[in-house]
Amino acid sequence: MDPFKFGQVVSGSDFCPRPELLQTVMTYINQGQNMYVQGERRIGKTSLIYEACCRLKKFRVIYVDLFGVKSSDILAKRIVKAIISMEQKESGVFSKIFKTFSYLRPSFSIDPITGLPSVSLDATVKMTPDDIETVLDLISAIKTAKKPVLVIFDEFQDVLNIKDADETLAMMRSKIQFQSDITYIFAGSLRNKMDEIFIDSDSPFFKSAVLVAVGPLTETAFKDYIIKRFKNGGRTIKEDILDRIFEIAGDIAGDIQQFCSALWTITSTGDSIEQDNIPKALELIFARESKVYEADIETISEQQFICLIGIAGYGGKELTSSRFLMNIGIPSSASVLKALARLIKLRIIFKSGNEYKFTNPFFRAWLLYKNF
Repeated sequence: MDPFKFGQVVSGSDFCPRPELLQTVMTYINQGQNMYVQGERRIGKTSLIYEACCRLKKFRVIYVDLFGVKSSDILAKRIVKAIISMEQKESGVFSKIFKTFSYLRPSFSIDPITGLPSVSLDATVKMTPDDIETVLDLISAIKTAKKPVLVIFDEFQDVLNIKDADETLAMMRSKIQFQSDITYIFAGSLRNKMDEIFIDSDSPFFKSAVLVAVGPLTETAFKDYIIKRFKNGGRTIKEDILDRIFEIAGDIAGDIQQFCSALWTITSTGDSIEQDNIPKALELIFARESKVYEADIETISEQQFICLIGIAGYGGKELTSSRFLMNIGIPSSASVLKALARLIKLRIIFKSGNEYKFTNPFFRAWLLYKNF
């Protein structure tokens, strides 16, 4: 069985140890300290939070994924669905939820594909920022001394995409600041937007939570973890191969695991993973993901595509320099900045410090492989 997990929350033996960071999160949770957990996509933020919750055991967790929220209606309904999903087995509390949100006509069904239960709400009833007060009040009402509640808002920076974002954030903050017996964790992958929410003095959430920064795993610890996983499956891998994997995957834990999974798939028990396995593993990833890459290309203009090719080939620094402009054949730095803004908005790239990076490093590798 493939021992490498990616694109999902992991815990227990599948969780690569981050002892100091894990202890920090557990301490803050026990202290009731709200925190915002910031780190790049697929760096392991959500798994870190869940591992902390699993080890503490006593908390009931309300997990709300805010990726792509566009309105306060969607935001409020996602929180309601998360509460209902957590409380299905608590009959007394469950009836209270149904009574509170009866106007949303909540209903249950079994997803025909996954076989898992799903919750649906009346799409014709629109919720407003004012309704968020009721939603957050309900969270406070369902906690008990024996069953404290912990709320996780994942991809919290996407609240800024809501038209009435300031009003929505102000409403949330007005309630959360008085819920000292509930711990809130706000996780986000876009540092500039998370800073706008928690560091900007004009934001309702200014200094409302402590920062926990999640960076790349310690290289030595992560390499040991990978080597052990391959060894348990009867495979060996050398240090220089691991270095190449880390380089291509941009040191991002989830992408490294995906690469290792592909290497696992193309090899067998008793194999030693060599340099010539790397392109074969990449080709497997490309075969699985190329349609997504092609769809992304279809959504961008010619100049944006040229900039993307330039970042893939020349790197993501000094993109308004005369050297970069000459290399890609676009004479205007203003045109490049406009293209970069669009690529960021589409989440194809992101800015980290003074460097632009691919959100998916395998997209970059595919562009180089295709030699556009």
